[in-house]
Amino acid sequence: MSAFAAVRVAALVLVTSLPPAVADIISDITTSESDESGALNIKAEMFWKPILSAAEDVHMEKHLTLYADAEKVIASLPAENEYVRKTLTEALDHLKKADAVSFKHALASSRVAKEKLDDPYGSSGIGFSFLTGGQNFLKAALNKFIGGSSYPEKLKEHVSERQADILPVLRGASDATGNILKDSRLASSKAFDVLKYNSYNSDVPKTPKVAADLADRIVAAAGETRHHFTKSITDMANSIAKDENEKHEDASVTVTKVSLRGFHTSVAAAEARFASAASSSQLHSLFSSSRISIV
Repeated sequence: MSAFAAVRVAALVLVTSLPPAVADIISDITTSESDESGALNIKAEMFWKPILSAAEDVHMEKHLTLYADAEKVIASLPAENEYVRKTLTEALDHLKKADAVSFKHALASSRVAKEKLDDPYGSSGIGFSFLTGGQNFLKAALNKFIGGSSYPEKLKEHVSERQADILPVLRGASDATGNILKDSRLASSKAFDVLKYNSYNSDVPKTPKVAADLADRIVAAAGETRHHFTKSITDMANSIAKDENEKHEDASVTVTKVSLRGFHTSVAAAEARFASAASSSQLHSLFSSSRISIV
């Protein structure tokens, strides 16, 4: 760790342990403009990246392959398996409906998240404007003159803007929730009906293995759709809560926490490499002592 990083860590410890008045003084000393700019970017990434990741986790290619395979299997079933054919068709239709709504929601989330990650400052990054009046400009100039910082106001502004940006996506998710959960559960239910058909009816034609395998795949796909959608809602809620709870966090604290996280990751990776090397060395010693040659 560099000397500067060590000083920052020490400052963080002091900020979190000393009385508010003293902590404010230390914060003023250790917080730079680069820290403030970096902290605003970090906050934006911490908010939008989980949402983008959840949206991109919807792998429609896999389900499209399932649709094509299902249609072939259904078309190949003998006439005597009419119940299985009909039930599998219904299960597939419900899966397609759930996937369509889920994918639409994922696209909306992804579009907003990518846009905001590309432009994390948004309207807050715009300087003085006569359309909005000069109050913010004068306030910022005064803060600079007396040695203060406009970062707390900027951060609150950004948090409010992110909440406004995500609200339409949340409303869309709310409208879609009922349809996705209903259709994904019906898809699973219909597929299970196929799997249980021979167990509950002894005087019916045996369900072909390809049909049973297809039913298993539909159950798994419906579960994936339901899981991805609910996870995306959870990730949004967590991002909003974390953003709101940390909107008073000092810029130096935000930057230092990320630096420490990266430092701990590097240490863990180094320890893993060391353990691997040590294990390899021990094995070599063991093999040598046992007179086992290593090729």
